[in-house]
Amino acid sequence: MISLYPTAARSEVPQKAASLSTQIDQLIQAAQKREGVISAPRSTDAEFMRRVSLDLTGKIPPVSELRTFIADPSPQKREQLVDRLLASPGFVVHFTNVWRDMLLPELTTSLQARGQIPEFEAWLRLQFQANVPYDELARQVISTSQGANSQRQPGEVAQELTPRAYYLVKQLKPESLAAGTSRAFLGVRIECAQCHDHPFDSWKQQQFWEYAAFFSNIVQAGSNQVAAELPLMELGRPLQIKIPDTNRLVDATFLDGKKPDWEPEATSPRIRLAEWITAKDNPYFAKATANRVWSLFFGRGIVDPVDDFSSTNPATHPQLLELMANSLSANDFNLKYLIREIVNSQTYQFTSRQTDPSQIRVEWYGKMPTRGLTAEQIFANLVQATGFFRQTTDADPFLFSQATNSPESEIGDLFQKDAENQLDPRATILQALALMNGEFMVNATSLEQSDVFTAIVEFPQLTIADKIEAFYLCTLSRFPTESETKRLSEYISSAETEDERTHAYSNLFWALLNSSEFLLNH
Repeated sequence: MISLYPTAARSEVPQKAASLSTQIDQLIQAAQKREGVISAPRSTDAEFMRRVSLDLTGKIPPVSELRTFIADPSPQKREQLVDRLLASPGFVVHFTNVWRDMLLPELTTSLQARGQIPEFEAWLRLQFQANVPYDELARQVISTSQGANSQRQPGEVAQELTPRAYYLVKQLKPESLAAGTSRAFLGVRIECAQCHDHPFDSWKQQQFWEYAAFFSNIVQAGSNQVAAELPLMELGRPLQIKIPDTNRLVDATFLDGKKPDWEPEATSPRIRLAEWITAKDNPYFAKATANRVWSLFFGRGIVDPVDDFSSTNPATHPQLLELMANSLSANDFNLKYLIREIVNSQTYQFTSRQTDPSQIRVEWYGKMPTRGLTAEQIFANLVQATGFFRQTTDADPFLFSQATNSPESEIGDLFQKDAENQLDPRATILQALALMNGEFMVNATSLEQSDVFTAIVEFPQLTIADKIEAFYLCTLSRFPTESETKRLSEYISSAETEDERTHAYSNLFWALLNSSEFLLNH
């Protein structure tokens, strides 16, 4: 029956938009269903805490915090842990290291470039402490011009901190700055067109040099100071550059073919370049940033390698990349926002143990991939697990990290940061052997040198099983299995004297610290 009376309008309750982490999972699950991938179970609490602590702070969690987290019955404890880690000093230190290596890849090959580390690291730390929006951070790097020129001792951090090291380690070369800027902030390798038109992509040689022209006017002010301490300045001349081996002069031009619009007396051309790179309508910046952040947690980008966006290297999950880029832009390029959403996703929280053959295809994220650690992470884990070096590292992190004979530099030499992606484990056989037999590893597992080892072995109320458990928790961030406890208890109990028993515990500690489970993130 049709009523002639007006009906009351149905009140519609506005639907709350799904969180980004939920949308990430929906897109990944749809891809897995399409590809026939069966996802792994959820990680254990211990597995998750170790993983997220390594990813957000660069080191394994303290045993006391691990025990508290495992015992916590709250269903929100993982989200709460993520929030605590994002607000911790460890996050600032770790992401300073990550972005330093990304922006200054020359550090792995140039001893001269390493002299720029203290000021650049100090500047980066300030940005991460203040949670500066990433587009603003990028603009500061690209447009930096002035540096502190006050008198100071070599190696001392400048009072006026700037990111000028980005320019100095590239020796102010326009071609190096063009290549580095496009890779770091746009995710494209335009240097392939430096000598000739790119054979497989659309980049032309003229485009490369037109882009490089933005950096053609940068010099250092003259002074009697050390060159690395001099401020940068721009010459007031037309932004042009000569293409090598030709007679052609080209003008500064954005990669989209548009000419910059600025008044030379009022604005630096690199400020215009920085604004163009970070503009919300730039098709590359937000995607390149989201892709790079994703790669930090999964060992590979949605476009992989992360700095090779091209027509011949398509994204494995284009909708997901678009979603994260748009969300990052809508949230004012807040890196912590994107990081929080990624690590709170089910996709990030899968176990790394393979439970189905389909999970071997890493691009579909059926399980959490096992990833290599950086030199800084390995060193920080050794400090956390053993208590060795702790007094030294707390004294002066800048000077200690750069000392050529320091344990950290020794580990850095073993585990160079030159892997294209984290799915290539950095602990090769030779590296592992060198780590096992290094003097610092012997000291770190000795009763005289290691605070942690001494505390466990000499604690009278602990049984053999308790001590085995303590060694597992402080190294692998998990409880030993029943079979591990049984086997190791028999081994420890077989010692006939107190010295032999101490040596047996030392062997256990040494084996755990040199295990792949300790040297990898999983």
